[in-house]
Amino acid sequence: MNGTKANYTVFAPTDEAFEKIPEHGRKPSKEVLKSILLYHVSDDFYPAGRVLHSYTIPTLYEPEKLLGHKQRLTVRVTLKGPAINFYAKLVAVNIFATNGVIHGIDSILVPPPNVAQIIDLLPGEFSTLELGLGKTGLFDKINSTDYPHEGGTFFAPSNFAFQKLGPRINAFLFSKYGAKYLKALLEYHIVVNQTLYSDAFYDATNDDSEDITARPPYYHYDLATTLSGKYLAVDVARYGPFVTIRINGFSRVTIHDGVASDGVIQVVSDVLIPPKNAASGEQAFWKGEEMTVEDLKERLQPFVDENIEL
Repeated sequence: MNGTKANYTVFAPTDEAFEKIPEHGRKPSKEVLKSILLYHVSDDFYPAGRVLHSYTIPTLYEPEKLLGHKQRLTVRVTLKGPAINFYAKLVAVNIFATNGVIHGIDSILVPPPNVAQIIDLLPGEFSTLELGLGKTGLFDKINSTDYPHEGGTFFAPSNFAFQKLGPRINAFLFSKYGAKYLKALLEYHIVVNQTLYSDAFYDATNDDSEDITARPPYYHYDLATTLSGKYLAVDVARYGPFVTIRINGFSRVTIHDGVASDGVIQVVSDVLIPPKNAASGEQAFWKGEEMTVEDLKERLQPFVDENIEL
């Protein structure tokens, strides 16, 4: 930090931020402290203007499950002003130094937990999703230290997204008769080894990474899911500092870049339904039209009898 070979950006907690730590809390180890400190520093130069035009910012912290790329911070402009990771407000900006810039924040940035723990911590948003993951055994799977992956993207349907399926489909999926269909449906939302942020993409399958902001305004990804042989068609469009992400041409990402220690959560507006083959042989994607239990079963039937392992 005292060298001049790089232009660093430091998100520095104020004294008031440290006062939020409970006095009775357990003291962290030196390793934990180092991880926390690394998570406040980027080795790239981000003055305030660039921070506000970024969706995520890479830090010096690199957790094991993100082997190959650094843990990122999420930047959002809220009603109370710019915030880092949705909770740490910027209270001072552009304190320039000879080797970088410092921004003051009112909370300590704690490295995020894994995807499963984040879902568990937000029942108001994901209680239905968590129930489904639990009933199918997928929650324990993705929460396991033996789960082999290097990053990934979880397209997480909110409680409201499940409500939009209607009571009959939900009753079927969460019954003992629909459990195998529910498992296949949820596997269609999980992408491993490919981590898609709003402004960056990391592909551990071929050691590829890229800054999306350097690409044309519109671009497309086909991301392989853990549902055997099925891909998600993801379209990203940029409008200056704004970005929209659509999946299968229909569902939107409503909350971007929920950073996790093993990937990223992109909250989707609808439950993602696998396509079916049309009479012409092409894949027919679901566009939100009313769906019956029989139609859902038809789309998932090819996958429910397979012993699919993540």
